[in-house]
Amino acid sequence: MNTVPFRDDETVVVLLAAGEGRRFGALKQLAIIDGEPMVRRVARTLSQLHRPLLVVTGADKDAVAHALSGVSVTCVPNPDWREGLGASLGAGIRAVRQRFHDASAALVCLADHPLLDVHALQTMLARHAQEPARIFAADHAGMPGPPVLFPADCFSELSAWRGREGAQAWLRRQGARVELLPLDVTDVDRPADLDRVLQQLQRVHAGKP
Repeated sequence: MNTVPFRDDETVVVLLAAGEGRRFGALKQLAIIDGEPMVRRVARTLSQLHRPLLVVTGADKDAVAHALSGVSVTCVPNPDWREGLGASLGAGIRAVRQRFHDASAALVCLADHPLLDVHALQTMLARHAQEPARIFAADHAGMPGPPVLFPADCFSELSAWRGREGAQAWLRRQGARVELLPLDVTDVDRPADLDRVLQQLQRVHAGKP
């Protein structure tokens, strides 16, 4: 697939899209939103950042890769995807270290956040340019969570990440180094969540609040 040229000291975007959607009951990455698979919708939003975009795949990786056809991404298959989100995070960060030696940071996003706003993500990148040593995370009711921008000095520890859990507990231990930013982190975890997203988008299309 086509990729965006890399500039030294740039942030690489990592999209985690490897899970099997156990609670959703199907591969939620391929759930249709506004006529396209959710993973494609999120990837298209992230491609507007004009940064290299790595997509970590796992369950039905060929179908996910096909859904991303024509979008400027590089798919990174994670053979350990069954271990959970932590294993995919580790795989994504290892891919950044292997492919982009001079990356200043990794912006890690999830494929089940279909309402991500590119302008909010650009704000996160701008804050990184201003304060490159800080970690920037979405505000989840006062707690840090994805999307998260990890500076390069975090890569060594995160590249060894395994297991089912993401990095929320680790983020909480970073204390004042973490800055929370307001992003829409509507999570599609179950079919009812998807229904709410579709209803919200219908209201937006209809010009209703």
